[in-house]
Amino acid sequence: MKAWALIVDTWREALARYTLLGFLAVSTLFLLALTFALNLDIVDGTLAAGSLFGQVFEMGHSTPDITQVVVTAQSVFAGLLYAMGIFLAVFTTGSQTPNLMRRGTVDLYLSRPISRTGLLLGRFLGAMTLVAANIAYLCGGVFLIVSLKTGVWNIRFLLAGGLIFLVFTTFLGFMTLVGVLSRSTPLSIMLPYALYLLAMPLAAREHIAAAMDSRFWAGVVHALYWVLPKTAEIGQDMVRLVLGTGTPSAAAVLSTLAFGTFCLGAALLRFNKTSF
Repeated sequence: MKAWALIVDTWREALARYTLLGFLAVSTLFLLALTFALNLDIVDGTLAAGSLFGQVFEMGHSTPDITQVVVTAQSVFAGLLYAMGIFLAVFTTGSQTPNLMRRGTVDLYLSRPISRTGLLLGRFLGAMTLVAANIAYLCGGVFLIVSLKTGVWNIRFLLAGGLIFLVFTTFLGFMTLVGVLSRSTPLSIMLPYALYLLAMPLAAREHIAAAMDSRFWAGVVHALYWVLPKTAEIGQDMVRLVLGTGTPSAAAVLSTLAFGTFCLGAALLRFNKTSF
């Protein structure tokens, strides 16, 4: 019941600060735009003509199978939602931990019969449920719109939402640590974005390390690759998953989760030792 109360408080705070409504508004606008912008003319299971956001598909003399067209389009949407979903999720939950750390707020929570570990984990779970609902709404909405318009139900697209949520959970652990250490909302939002961008080029670590002047810096590049989240690899794996040409790399997923778990553990240790 204590965890449930903290989850409810997280939702109330998101509603009071309009961050949840902002997330829903942006997602709804995107879904409405997709609904009215996607027009397809399907004849006997093949795509005869179509347009997306006013851009007409040039079919030429070919009539591609609609299933292949839809799956390819969904892989593109998955890549778009990957970046969009992480961006919106970080923005929505970036203030959760800094707000908890404010004097008056944390004192009120700690005056209740709940441990510090339970308090921080409750807020963490609250943020997870908040974003899980938003990602389900966004990805589920795209899935339904495309499927209802085409009659192609590619369930693998929904699994892409699970990967987006997995990556966000990792960044949430990092945001929690930043929030506990700095008590700053701007830092809790900006640093995850910086981490996301920093981790992307590390997918080409072999080429980067080869260009280094010394073994030391080459080793640093390799170390950073294995320590930081595998945002690029998971994004690529997500596209292959939607296309049905591959599955997520276990090493990329597990090492990414390990980073988030370490950050959350460090945040819990620091929070338990902080004087208020």
